[in-house]
Amino acid sequence: MRKKIFLTLLILTTTTFLGISQLIKDYSKWNPSYHFYPSGDPTGLFYYDGLYYNNWGSAASKDFVHWKFTEQEKRTMRSIELLRQENLTENERDSIRKTMVRLGGSGSIVVDWNNTSGLGKDGQPPLISFWHNELHPLRTQVIGLAYSNDLATTWTRYEKYPILDINSREFRDPKVFWHEPSQKWVMVIGWAEIPKILFFISDNLIDWELQSEFGPWGATNGVWECADFFPLSVDDNSENIKWVLVISVQPFKGQYFIGNFDGKRFVMDEHFVQQLSVEKYKPNGLVLFDFENGIDDWKMEGEAFLQSPASQALYRQGAVMAKEGNFFINSFHKETSSKGKITSPNFIIEKNYINFKTGGGYAPEKEAINLLVDGKVVRTETGRNANNLQWTGWDVTEFRGKNAQIEVVDNLSDGPGYIYLDHVMMCDEPAINEMEKAFWFDYGPDFFAVRAWNNYAHNETRTIWTAWMSSWRYAGDEPVRGVQSIPREIKLKTFPEGIRLIQKPIDELKSLRSSKNISVKGNIFEGIWKHKKINPSKNCYELIVEIENVDAKEFGFNICVGNGEKTTIGYNVNDQYLYVDRRQSGYDSFSGLFPEINKGFLKNRDNHFKFHIFVDNCSVEVFGNDGETVISTKIYPDTNSLGIDFFSNNGKINIESINFYELNSINLHNKK
Repeated sequence: MRKKIFLTLLILTTTTFLGISQLIKDYSKWNPSYHFYPSGDPTGLFYYDGLYYNNWGSAASKDFVHWKFTEQEKRTMRSIELLRQENLTENERDSIRKTMVRLGGSGSIVVDWNNTSGLGKDGQPPLISFWHNELHPLRTQVIGLAYSNDLATTWTRYEKYPILDINSREFRDPKVFWHEPSQKWVMVIGWAEIPKILFFISDNLIDWELQSEFGPWGATNGVWECADFFPLSVDDNSENIKWVLVISVQPFKGQYFIGNFDGKRFVMDEHFVQQLSVEKYKPNGLVLFDFENGIDDWKMEGEAFLQSPASQALYRQGAVMAKEGNFFINSFHKETSSKGKITSPNFIIEKNYINFKTGGGYAPEKEAINLLVDGKVVRTETGRNANNLQWTGWDVTEFRGKNAQIEVVDNLSDGPGYIYLDHVMMCDEPAINEMEKAFWFDYGPDFFAVRAWNNYAHNETRTIWTAWMSSWRYAGDEPVRGVQSIPREIKLKTFPEGIRLIQKPIDELKSLRSSKNISVKGNIFEGIWKHKKINPSKNCYELIVEIENVDAKEFGFNICVGNGEKTTIGYNVNDQYLYVDRRQSGYDSFSGLFPEINKGFLKNRDNHFKFHIFVDNCSVEVFGNDGETVISTKIYPDTNSLGIDFFSNNGKINIESINFYELNSINLHNKK
């Protein structure tokens, strides 16, 4: 799915985030207490003169935790309040809009300490921002530059616009930094439709030269965007430095690569190359329809499929990923405004499964792949609000020997508005739809567009990042749309299986702990156990649990319990995975894609496990074994669903320790 640029057309902060002012009014019970909110992608993260800045300089903090809005943001909020007045003339509205800071989509800010750009004045280093925007009529994405000489209070667009254009509609989210060994500026940016990462260098931040490309590797079935790139020491050894390339993969999660960088080219470590050199999955079976020779023998009704089969994204459509062969069915005709249906010729069902690739909008019945037997719909599938095609299928054992047809329907002229189909097969086995082989940095659905701060205080040795807690599969529908994750320190650690990236909540989060804290030690049990002292008064807390597995097959705990609701955090011993189950977590009717279980591999190294949990009204962030495996997810429990209980199935566990802390609010929206 194309990144929704309109969500970041303004410098997206506080109430400038699309629809947030209404969301705060309607869904305030789920508003975060200690997370930075609201926000789109974390963007323009930098440090200057004792303060860390967020979202193009709209908020500042001394500790990454306690944020205050800057004068820039306060002025923007005042302008928005004025624009709500109904009696304004259009000239008055235009005058107000001119006072609001506008740049474009997500990107980065650097401090040009040596004024290499020549844009500073009065001996002060300018702030230089890089962002992407779209050029009409084809919506090609280009890179722009703006500069500020008053610490992000006002911005001036550079006279050369764009500064970078490769004639692509999928070229966005630039990360720019100074590379000291080569004495060059480096820009790392996703070419999402390939997918590749491009590396540019510059002497002056204005004129850029392409040096190299990386990819595709790992997870390639989704769109690559929001790249980040930085050096980290391995095992805190400053003599052993590796470069980490981070890529968000829409609509899934995010992956990382470890290697070396010489100022021009990133070379992935051989261990990663070996791990990622795998064949792409494809079922075995008889191909019924692959669309390589057209669809002349299909019956067409309406206009939605007039440009099918398509070989690529259609006019003004985002990149379509993971098709089989060259052609696929695509109903994006007239930018999703058309409706229609196509029906295949008759065929006889000869095997137990019909497998195929599909994608597009999630709209059951209205946007669907249907199986017709005797003219009736007996099986159906829709998209997943994603612009990539994924394997799925039906068990059709009961229909073997019968005549059937495939029907593709697009009856929706607004909203998601499109459906894809490719490579219909008859098979003996069901299609497998698993995550691609990749090094994922978070296994939850709500940790995307991750970015690290671009520079730090002189005595700060950590690298710290944050992410947008939502998913493009349901971002436009969920109650709380723009939350940033807690800030996390990222490190490289050597395990028997190789070097891996780990994440840890930063120590400054401890400053949020209230006087309500509880410590519990020692309890061996099987079944369900609840400690009477662990009774949160609100769903804003930190929970640290250390468990020894005695002989259980599965164990964990439920949080936000009550009113028939619970969110389960557990560990499966046989398959060695951590999971978060939000199928009963509370309000989820805004999207049928929301209720799900998310799993992440977590190796059982010694039968001892540590779970570090942060809950904040609408979010849960789970760190397994000191950040070896992380799952971040949104939930919407009732405000009275406050219970916590522990479980052990098919055996016993020993709760070695529990530490519970209620967390105070950062009062970000306190107007006093």
